[in-house]
Amino acid sequence: MSSKDAPTPTRSVALWSPSAAGKSPKGSAPDAPFDVDAALLQIKRMGFTADPEPAELKTLKGPLRAIHSHCTGTTDGHCVIVMFFHGNDYAGYDARGTGESSILSQDGTTVTLSYPVFKATDPMCCASGGTREFRARWGSGKVAFTPPMPGNPNLAGG
Repeated sequence: MSSKDAPTPTRSVALWSPSAAGKSPKGSAPDAPFDVDAALLQIKRMGFTADPEPAELKTLKGPLRAIHSHCTGTTDGHCVIVMFFHGNDYAGYDARGTGESSILSQDGTTVTLSYPVFKATDPMCCASGGTREFRARWGSGKVAFTPPMPGNPNLAGG
């Protein structure tokens, strides 16, 4: 399945709306214990499955947490998303149509993401355009990326 054929998450027009597709507890304190079950339910509602095991998710420092997930039912690994939670509130995701990504690090305030870059002639197996890294931080009530996140960070120019 190519990433353009992949299921896309339900979301509002504003990418970082905490209520986008969500039933997150509203007004939860950013320093409250992470409700892993609620986060996993949110991810499932959006058509994805979290990659890390629940025990690993319980160890994530907050308030900003990122969970790498894949489209439920896919087996090729080319339909992925990184979902963000601030405290226990769903805060959005990285990019639509992402084929591959990884979380390099997260410390509760900054998440560093990496994306292989595919050129137009690259097969699905083999990105030849290097990698791109982005840092996500919470500010002004939303997740912000440095540098700004393009529409699809896996595509050259894109």
